[in-house]
Amino acid sequence: MTDSPVDAASLRELAVRAGRWTLRGAAVGVAVSLALLAVTSPKGATDTAFALGALVLGFGVFAWATAVGLAETLAGVQSYVDFGSAWTEAGAREAFFVLSWTGAGWAFAAALVSVVLGV
Repeated sequence: MTDSPVDAASLRELAVRAGRWTLRGAAVGVAVSLALLAVTSPKGATDTAFALGALVLGFGVFAWATAVGLAETLAGVQSYVDFGSAWTEAGAREAFFVLSWTGAGWAFAAALVSVVLGV
């Protein structure tokens, strides 16, 4: 159960935002794949670009899950130590949402570039 109901408009906005970040990540994936062609073989370029995108995706998912799972603990430590940080659970979830979808687009685009290059 969630604390607030999820309506169709919220889901639609979330899907649009995820799509935007995925497309940005795809642009990065294509750019990195093509840039790496200058220093390595097509297979090496697309494999490296895919690995970097998967790394960003994995870090984003791991950090998002950590932010969600440990939000109360981190907020408690923050108030106990009393240092002036602007960290919030919502901000952390947003940041790692961006990383996750960007990494997904990056990895997917690198895989598509490898198909286009025939490797």
